[in-house]
Amino acid sequence: MSKSHSSDGESFKALRHHDEYYLTGGDLFFLVQQYLFRVHRYFFERESTFFKGELTTPASPGESRRGTSEGNAVVLDGVSSQEFAKFLWVFYNPKYSLYHATPEDWTTILMLAHRWSFPEVKKLAIRELEKLEMADIQRIHVYQTYDVNRRLLVTRYAALCERLEPLTLEEGIKLGMATSLMIARARECVRSPSVGGCRSPSSVSIPSEEMQNIIKDLFKIPDSPSSPS
Repeated sequence: MSKSHSSDGESFKALRHHDEYYLTGGDLFFLVQQYLFRVHRYFFERESTFFKGELTTPASPGESRRGTSEGNAVVLDGVSSQEFAKFLWVFYNPKYSLYHATPEDWTTILMLAHRWSFPEVKKLAIRELEKLEMADIQRIHVYQTYDVNRRLLVTRYAALCERLEPLTLEEGIKLGMATSLMIARARECVRSPSVGGCRSPSSVSIPSEEMQNIIKDLFKIPDSPSSPS
């Protein structure tokens, strides 16, 4: 492949077919960085409301629909070719229902599924993340960023309230002001008052069920059945 392009003043870069996802028989073309992807339109129009709108309407009256050839490939900004390839892996995984990936990979998939409105892919990413080890701070940060059902975070919030150490400055920045303030308030609520009316810095003297009820009340998390999205 010998085509080239420029974007936002960048120097010309040769366009290349992606090694894994330039598929014979594919009917939808994407350009991500300098890589051309050729995949199947069906996956993108079947589920994503974002891509349904992007792909069904021509850029201008009388023109072909976007993504029907290399010449009018859909340009995806704000995503790397590696991230897009990892997202495509969900559809083209050769092991069918076996999805073995790292928390970082599933976080990338969750990010793109949320951005592009792929609800079933989002649910899959959340299910897989729930199976994997992940630090509480990082999981809360990821789930809050991509609007995951907060019921899945009740036990994570509780763990931060039960631990001996308060949030560090770095943790507070990552969680955001609102969450950090709620965690601080919950930590105060669940610690027994000692002599002089001050709270004990270490002891948590309530059952876990009561702890979770306090968390749900402070964070206004309803008791409806949990959903992975």
